[in-house]
Amino acid sequence: MHLLVFNCGSSSLKFELFDIEVPGSASANVSRLAGGTFDEIGSVTTVRLNAGAAHKIEGSETIHDHQRAAIRAMDWLHQVDIGVDAVAHRIVHGGTEVTEPVLVTDKVISALENASQFAPLHNPPALSVLRAVSSRLGNIPSVAITDTAFHQTIPALAHTYAIPRSLSERYGIRRFGFHGIGHAWMMERCAAMRSCAPEKLNLITLHLGGGCSATAIRQGRSVDTSMGLTPLEGLMMATRSGDIDPAIVTFLAAHERLSLDQVERMLNHQSGLLGVSSVSDDLRKIEAEAPQNRYASLAIEMFCYRVRKYIGAYMAVLGHTDAIVFGGGIGEHSANVREQICSGLAQLGVSIDLQSNRRVSGTEALISEPQSPVSVYVVPLDEEMYMARAAARVLSRA
Repeated sequence: MHLLVFNCGSSSLKFELFDIEVPGSASANVSRLAGGTFDEIGSVTTVRLNAGAAHKIEGSETIHDHQRAAIRAMDWLHQVDIGVDAVAHRIVHGGTEVTEPVLVTDKVISALENASQFAPLHNPPALSVLRAVSSRLGNIPSVAITDTAFHQTIPALAHTYAIPRSLSERYGIRRFGFHGIGHAWMMERCAAMRSCAPEKLNLITLHLGGGCSATAIRQGRSVDTSMGLTPLEGLMMATRSGDIDPAIVTFLAAHERLSLDQVERMLNHQSGLLGVSSVSDDLRKIEAEAPQNRYASLAIEMFCYRVRKYIGAYMAVLGHTDAIVFGGGIGEHSANVREQICSGLAQLGVSIDLQSNRRVSGTEALISEPQSPVSVYVVPLDEEMYMARAAARVLSRA
């Protein structure tokens, strides 16, 4: 079966085409046939398409929206003569109705549209891709896989906000959590590296990249996560503030004469590492500037400190922690950040091997010392592979 996977970001689109020989099996023989990325959609878009040495494109094109990017991908696949049997779509927010990977129907689309109010930057472009692909490919089945689904197991005491219950029930306000596909992948790969079932493990998974989140996993189920109703809550991120005193919103609105939308935009796009450092939203540039710029240094220290606080909190939640798993662009590649996060956690049973940690960048590895009661792993994310396998299981049942 040729399964096409679309992973839609707010200004990017990534796709992978997989050949899956055994639909529905977690250990199915899966191979990549083709793939590509579209970055900076809406301006001069960087396009990379690859189906082997004979079919490779890299350059800049003007692509106005995600829908046109998806059509460009499908046209190219047609040109290189690769067929598609089914499609899987990553949707950031599934709301309260789409709580597991599902075949796309009109009812599912309606539910995803309703959830868009909580993910206005991500759901609408992903749904536009879904519609464009369905229109182009006709009756080929589509599967929706949401980032919020993995966190549906979070208990009420962790997902309920301490606001008037009548309001939370009226508007569906609760902690949904995000990056669920990434956290699920880290859990599965960690279990494979330890040769055991995910249900045997208590883990803290750290998705550290442009967006950042931490998740506490007890016996294979998410029981708490740092992102909340929206992806703005929780850890400090590239341009998002993470946790703040909510009174800051009204204070800034009054004193800077900003609308609430403007304040929210500032917290999403001008804060975090960028806001504190005033250098960049790219950690590599901030690290390069840190030796001579105290605000760049402070931004890194704050970032690591806040992740460390969540680790301590989630160790208390879990009671017993088997492992901490780093993933995402920062988690996979920054040995300095991993070291700073884990420093000071020895009394909680976390001790990394400094030499092993410094050698690892973008590869699966165990980086804790042999005697460390809590193991520490690096697991590069492969959301598309996770989605392909999840979609295959849905299609086999259907």
